[in-house]
Amino acid sequence: MLSCRPLDFARGKRWGLIAAMLATIAGCRAQPPEKPQTKATGEAAIAWNYDYADGMAKAKEAGKPVMVDVFSSTCLPCKILDETVFSRADVVEASKAFMTVRVDGDKNPDTTRKLRVSGYPTVLFLTPEGQEIGRSLGAVPYQDMLDSMEGAKRRAVEESKR
Repeated sequence: MLSCRPLDFARGKRWGLIAAMLATIAGCRAQPPEKPQTKATGEAAIAWNYDYADGMAKAKEAGKPVMVDVFSSTCLPCKILDETVFSRADVVEASKAFMTVRVDGDKNPDTTRKLRVSGYPTVLFLTPEGQEIGRSLGAVPYQDMLDSMEGAKRRAVEESKR
């Protein structure tokens, strides 16, 4: 799993250094990208909404759970996630069960703080009301993302029954 951590020097420098070292070590053991033959193209791509408030309002109206991808345009693991996971046809198909929202963490620091995101990429799964029901950190393999999406769908159904 690869992830990027936004620079935050207000927090303990020692812990930041330790986290950076661990992230680097973990990144060295990252799995290679999966076979690209199942890539989605053109209209088959994930239909991202780039406005968090609008996406949440539409999710509540439609009664759909939300998948929020918090990324940074300068984050290499974010680009890897786009190319090896979000471009796959099976992930695109699974995403149709969600209102899909993308948040550029660098351009939307208030939303990033509200969602308690400490590194990129972070994919959050929320109920239509905004309650967190799942979280995926880093550039995970596509099967892990599919498992997270399936688990979030189940939890969303359970939450709607309460």
